[in-house]
Amino acid sequence: MKEGSRYLTRLTKYALLLFALFFIERTAFLAVYHAQSAADGWGEILATYGHALHLDISAAAYFFIIPFIIITLQFILPNKWLDRILHGYTILAIIFIVLTALGNIFLYEEWCTKLNYRIWYYLKKPVEILRTATAFQLIGGGLMAIALCAGIIYLYFKWIAKPVINKIKKFYWQTGIILAVGIFLIFVGMRGKLTGIPISQSSAYFSKNQILNDAALNTQWHLMKSTLRFGKSNRTNLYVTMSAENAKRITQELFTPEKDTCIYILNQQRPNIVLIFMESWSADLVESLGGEAGISPYFKQLEAEGLLFTQVYAAGRRSQEGLSSMISGFPPIPVNTITDNFEKYHALPSIAKVLNDNGYHSSFYFGGDLTYGNLRAYLMSMAYGHLVDEEDFPRSTPHGKLSIYDEHTFARQLKDLQHEKTPFFSTLFTASTHSPYDVPSSGGKLDWEIEQLPYINSAHYTDYALGQYFAKAKKEGWYDNTLFILVADHSHETYKMWDYHEAGYQHIPMLWLGGALKKEFKGTHIDKLCSYVDLPLTLLAQLGIDASAFQWSNNILNPYTKQFAPFLNQIGIGWITPHGSFSYSYEKDTYWKCTFDDTTVLEQEKVNARAYLQHLYQTYLDL
Repeated sequence: MKEGSRYLTRLTKYALLLFALFFIERTAFLAVYHAQSAADGWGEILATYGHALHLDISAAAYFFIIPFIIITLQFILPNKWLDRILHGYTILAIIFIVLTALGNIFLYEEWCTKLNYRIWYYLKKPVEILRTATAFQLIGGGLMAIALCAGIIYLYFKWIAKPVINKIKKFYWQTGIILAVGIFLIFVGMRGKLTGIPISQSSAYFSKNQILNDAALNTQWHLMKSTLRFGKSNRTNLYVTMSAENAKRITQELFTPEKDTCIYILNQQRPNIVLIFMESWSADLVESLGGEAGISPYFKQLEAEGLLFTQVYAAGRRSQEGLSSMISGFPPIPVNTITDNFEKYHALPSIAKVLNDNGYHSSFYFGGDLTYGNLRAYLMSMAYGHLVDEEDFPRSTPHGKLSIYDEHTFARQLKDLQHEKTPFFSTLFTASTHSPYDVPSSGGKLDWEIEQLPYINSAHYTDYALGQYFAKAKKEGWYDNTLFILVADHSHETYKMWDYHEAGYQHIPMLWLGGALKKEFKGTHIDKLCSYVDLPLTLLAQLGIDASAFQWSNNILNPYTKQFAPFLNQIGIGWITPHGSFSYSYEKDTYWKCTFDDTTVLEQEKVNARAYLQHLYQTYLDL
């Protein structure tokens, strides 16, 4: 019992040391940047500590696992040499935490983001640090680091590294059980939860004040995450095939129409805008786009009231790629996902922010967990004013394994919009067409004998939810002043069994409708080939709002816009034009799929595609 008490005391004091260091760093950060952090009042500042807890626990678990193993092994092994290992590890951990904390505080003003993988590049060239740092940063920071490390290490040896745990005879199997249970619990702490989506930086985001979000985000956890995820791929352009000047010139030509003009389809300049992202909706779900009849009958009814874009292609294959492409107008890139890369957020344009600046009130609705793909952090950085996800619904709300059913998410948005100031920009992201497809039987079920039936029936359900949604929306007083945009976030495998590298796999629906659409465009369609990345510029052009920040987006409603649609593959690029399509591998300098008949045209489009990806990736690196 005596040794057990000493053991628990030792572990508790070690864990408290870690949390104390995180607390002190956060407080120091808020104090240094008090002018910005205090803008929203003391309530928001105090909330920072609560929202920081989840990532602090995860970070502490990473630091704690080695001390836990070493301290536990002292039950069965001599403690002297184990303690020496533990002390050495702890000294290194303290130095690392102190240096990264100070680095974060000193560099935040210049970087405007948390300490991240970029610090390792600077450390490789210490001469640049000496040339760019101020005398205070070098001398003051150095002395502060030495003093803090010395003080904390002293306190560790005086208070934390005690009491001594003595070896217990024949305590082997008990030690094994303690180790097994303890390591399991520590891994749960690292992951943030036992099941579901692992913890991410989004867990710390809670405020419209970005500096408070960054204060809540654990520095050491974020540095580790960004280094493992982006350290290598954010250093070098992997897709260089020509000079940077040529790549930029060719890419700019792709986005430069012969004439700067536009077909205007709205009957007012500042309508309300409701943007509905439809999870995993392939064009094969829509009869008018070549799909089988009966899958989405309500969507077909809505087509009679709207403008259908028949040749829209997704550029990515995941939700976070689709959402960031259409909100920021920045295309997906191979390997990395920009929503995971917090350091890039500040450089991205945002359709929500642009509309906010023009008098709109923005909101985002999702029936699932917005920590998925770091969407919460991304959406907050993109200046969405109000976010609603599964945590904001009553616990009694019907839901599947992944999310609340779409009909209830639609109902929540409609309820909130009754009290929203106009003009509003409200985005809703459906979820029921994501696996495991455990949707209710509302609207009926199809009984086709196909492998993809669960997916098809989930889309059939979401289509029913759409029908119910619009039946109610049309009764709202704001409907006649509203533009609705329905577009898929990406496509999905269907009964047509498109190859992963075929253009058909990327084909998605997009429909514009509502009271703000001119009568002459209702029940019509646009057959121009385009990408969902073109959505921001196309929409803002209709509103007469400057969209120059969205340089990777085209205006679909400009008759002179060039027709092309890129899409990413594992390590290369797909390219769709009216003349054909291909999916190109940089690794092998070959095509996975190619439908071009004219080799001259193919070679020119290959140059265009390679220039596009080279310049895009370099732009990504430079953000």
